[in-house]
Amino acid sequence: MTSSRRTKTPKKSLIDHAFITVRSGKGGDGAVSFRREKFVPKGGPDGGSGGRGGSVIIEANRSLNTLTNFLYKKHFFAENGGNGGSRNKHGKNAEDLFVQVPVGTTVIDRESSRVIKDLDKDGEVIVVVNGGRGGRGNRSFATSTDRAPRYSEKGESSEEKSIELVLKILSDVGLVGAPNAGKSTLLSAVSNAKPKIASYPFTTLSPKIGTVELSMGKSFVIADLPGLIEGASEGKGMGLEFLSHVERTKLLILLVDGADKKKIKETYKMLLEELKKYKGELLQKKRLIVINKIDLWRVLRTKELEVYFNKNGEGVFFISAINKIGLEPLIEKMYEIVKETKPAIDTKEDEVIIGVDKRLVNREVKIEVTDEHSFKVYNKELERRVELADFQKSASVNNLLKYFDKIELENLLKKAGIKEGDKVIIGNKSFIFREDG
Repeated sequence: MTSSRRTKTPKKSLIDHAFITVRSGKGGDGAVSFRREKFVPKGGPDGGSGGRGGSVIIEANRSLNTLTNFLYKKHFFAENGGNGGSRNKHGKNAEDLFVQVPVGTTVIDRESSRVIKDLDKDGEVIVVVNGGRGGRGNRSFATSTDRAPRYSEKGESSEEKSIELVLKILSDVGLVGAPNAGKSTLLSAVSNAKPKIASYPFTTLSPKIGTVELSMGKSFVIADLPGLIEGASEGKGMGLEFLSHVERTKLLILLVDGADKKKIKETYKMLLEELKKYKGELLQKKRLIVINKIDLWRVLRTKELEVYFNKNGEGVFFISAINKIGLEPLIEKMYEIVKETKPAIDTKEDEVIIGVDKRLVNREVKIEVTDEHSFKVYNKELERRVELADFQKSASVNNLLKYFDKIELENLLKKAGIKEGDKVIIGNKSFIFREDG
């Protein structure tokens, strides 16, 4: 008795759908140091500041066309900034980490389900997590009244996010059809693409793209999208992931296997139904019906089918992709429609662009009463200063308290109804409120 080991293949959906974790680098800590030089008995502070941590930046790259790179690599962590040193030495800034994705990738924050950015152009970038700012060394805190500060700032913490990547192929023409309709054969016949071709269902595991070159520099991009089966809109077969690729195309080619003439109308209705169930707007896209494999017909009679499709308002072409029959008029018609059609644009009601310095947003101090004895304070700059303060050093704490006085935090808390002994929460730190005096 023999046994054979089965090789587990990755889920097909992961080719154009991936989940990754990104983390920026922590900022370097500032240093506490004083000049110690011969003949300089009272050297001043010379502690340098920490370096900036690396950011994680996602960049669109037209040389990629699937998300297969993320099947096994899931974590992308930038390096931390270097710590400051003596003699005013600043810590080294960490390099930003660039994550390459195909053009047409939608970047989504998994926690909030918000679209961060649609990367539709080659070279387009988005900062998904900002590197932590370096803490200031004690030299930065020297003033006319405090010439020898013995404290510094810690580096700003790193940011971490769980990111979802969804690839939607950006093509002018999308080939939609059931398995074995001949999409890969047609793609190779009309374009420079060289997809694998075989006579079994789901030959195409990921979208394939080719460029169709006409005379006088005329061209357009065409994509072979994986086969549709009945129930695809409900997740069967290749499922919803691949149906999403048709959303941005200018023209849909509904390719129908014409080998069995009795099933042509049935297949046509199935394709329309699946597109409608997935997203009704897709039926408003321009489309052409293409009947393939007419080389298998005993008698080349097309009149009945022409009348049927014309009554349904459909333009129809009859081809043999393998024998390259009827391709020239089809190509010319596709180019004509692509040229006159504006690009499809997704409407995003809730797009959030990450990468803006959030410390500059909303300088107002907000106070939320979370319960009878707890008050949460919101202000980006205040939260940042609390995070960077070194609570092991009294001088650093005193410097933070001075900032509290500067923004009149005590008065704001009293207006909110705080009492002696209540808790104050700022960022990830909490304090017990004590009145002065």
